[in-house]
Amino acid sequence: MDTVEFSRTVPRELVHRSSITEVLVTGALARDEDTLDVGVQIPRSHAFYRDSAGCGHLYDPMVLVEAARQTLIMLGHDLFGMPFGTKFILREIALHEADPAALAVSVVPTEVVLRCHILRRFRDRTGSVRGARLRYSAMIGDHVAATLECGMSWVPPEQWQTMREEGRIALGLPPHLGIQAPEPPPRIKEALVDRRDTANVVLSSLRVSPDAAGTGTARLVVDTRHPVLFDHYVDHVPGMLTLESFRQLGIATAAATGTLPSAAALLTGISVRFTAIGELDLPVTCESVLLQGDGTHAVLHTTMRQEGRVIAAGEVRLTRPGTEAGTR
Repeated sequence: MDTVEFSRTVPRELVHRSSITEVLVTGALARDEDTLDVGVQIPRSHAFYRDSAGCGHLYDPMVLVEAARQTLIMLGHDLFGMPFGTKFILREIALHEADPAALAVSVVPTEVVLRCHILRRFRDRTGSVRGARLRYSAMIGDHVAATLECGMSWVPPEQWQTMREEGRIALGLPPHLGIQAPEPPPRIKEALVDRRDTANVVLSSLRVSPDAAGTGTARLVVDTRHPVLFDHYVDHVPGMLTLESFRQLGIATAAATGTLPSAAALLTGISVRFTAIGELDLPVTCESVLLQGDGTHAVLHTTMRQEGRVIAAGEVRLTRPGTEAGTR
């Protein structure tokens, strides 16, 4: 049986990355009309996805989420024929049941096969495909490292521009973002969110309620100079920044309430639905509410708000790392 290629990455334009080093996808191989295998190589060293202070012997499952996102962007161009310049809107994305044992860092870069199944094609009134929803199984060798889902819609650039201008005016903002977003607020300590590099902290003004409710709130740090989260220019809060803020606030809340013994926590699940576009020049607030926890696992509901409206909401699942084999 034919296998997917891992010898080179796909062109960066296909996955909407500016930096070649941020391209994770190496190729795709169609199995049938609705099923494909997509190759992904996970780097052993990465300034953002390998920055855990307490889980350094494991790959960050969030890199699989980014790989799933890049995959659907690539398929939007290659499979569904969306021309370059089309705007891709992330509607929902999820990671389920990440397996720590399968994510142990090896002595060589890890090759992942994303087995993709197209669950649905979204069509406009003319019958043209304007979006898709996929399910993925992330295979490392014979092991399922995680399952994922991702849904996007695609709009022509002129429609996107109209949407953006109308949305900003409705918030009392100029129709176009200024040349530079405001300076980011001071970040919380990196140790509170299991980070080593302060630049990778995306929260400010953290507050965690001392009662059993386990509610955490923080302001989002929007740093348009970040080389990964803002790999290229965007005029709104990126989806992966939203996910990272939910992960970090979940970790900080679980550790501060004693639900987990420390901030060294592995992301084993996250699901987020996006309901509005976040503006870069207005404050964004994140909230997490503890749903359950037993000292080893924690589940939190997360919400992002701006000007009183919900931008995104979801759920985060965290696990205290064990002693899986690997290299630190």
